[in-house]
Amino acid sequence: MRWNRENAVSPVVGVMLMLVVTIIIAAIVSAFAGGMGSSQEKVPQVTLKAEYSISDGMKIYHNGGDSLTVGDFKILLSPSNNFDNSESRTYINEIDQSIIQNGPNPSSANWFRSNNGGREVFRFSPGDIAYINATNSNTETLTPNMIYNGANYGINQTSKVGATFFLDFVTKDGKKIARIEVPIQS
Repeated sequence: MRWNRENAVSPVVGVMLMLVVTIIIAAIVSAFAGGMGSSQEKVPQVTLKAEYSISDGMKIYHNGGDSLTVGDFKILLSPSNNFDNSESRTYINEIDQSIIQNGPNPSSANWFRSNNGGREVFRFSPGDIAYINATNSNTETLTPNMIYNGANYGINQTSKVGATFFLDFVTKDGKKIARIEVPIQS
């Protein structure tokens, strides 16, 4: 009697093992490559406060968090539920950043130059205060979308004292940075 001993693994099992090892290596490589390609930019985190007075204009305080690069975000103004009728609450206005200054004086630097669009202020950082003077807080300049059929629905009317509006700071692609509810004062 003769015994045939075969100590080697059959060729089919060997091919299957090599295939499994190749698939695992390919999955690991693709997982690392996929993670490197999708580097999403983090949305800044800030704490803001704002005050609005019909007679004095608006002040926006940067109370903490990340510095914001002027021009890399939008400021949207929209009436709140207690503002007026439901139609006026649908008006959303993007604030023109060329009317924002870094100081209360008329000679203070504007965030943007209105004539050529270049920046005069590059960052809105913790401790900074942004100003929109009373002249630029009129409906035509600050909230032009709130004039409808000749009627003024803007925030600078004495009938709106006590009502509120929202300031939304958003990235250029629409991701929300901060939302502030601002009371209207005389």
